[in-house]
Amino acid sequence: MDVSQAIRTAVFQAISTIDYSGFPIPVFDGIVNPNVTIPTINRRAKVYIVINDQQENSAPNQSMCAERLLANITIKTVAKYTTANVTDRTVVEDISAEVMKRIRENRSTFLQSPEVDIHDVSYPISRNIDEFANGQTALSKALIYSITVNQ
Repeated sequence: MDVSQAIRTAVFQAISTIDYSGFPIPVFDGIVNPNVTIPTINRRAKVYIVINDQQENSAPNQSMCAERLLANITIKTVAKYTTANVTDRTVVEDISAEVMKRIRENRSTFLQSPEVDIHDVSYPISRNIDEFANGQTALSKALIYSITVNQ
């Protein structure tokens, strides 16, 4: 298994059981599957998580024992509303906070993989994204993690 797949699998396993207001939040690997039912939270927002945008490169700090790589991954929480029902970012923020707890809380790394040696997970770059199309508004929060992996 290559580094990308191992990190993606570890992230999926860490966040695939997130529940919000009694609804399990579906997690997709890159593309939203149209055959999966997406829950509607508070009768307003259709909510899901997408894991995407990965890249790896050589880490600037190498060890004598093993090559180190930096593996970046983006985890995007999306809430889609009909534009008339948009209220706030609370759902997206709450779910993203749960994602952060499951990946890295404080300075502790919770992400684990039997395939690669995850040395460290940095605090994520966080970005809010608003999109409008076809009478819908999508409020998203993207968390971009940099993960140090020992090869």
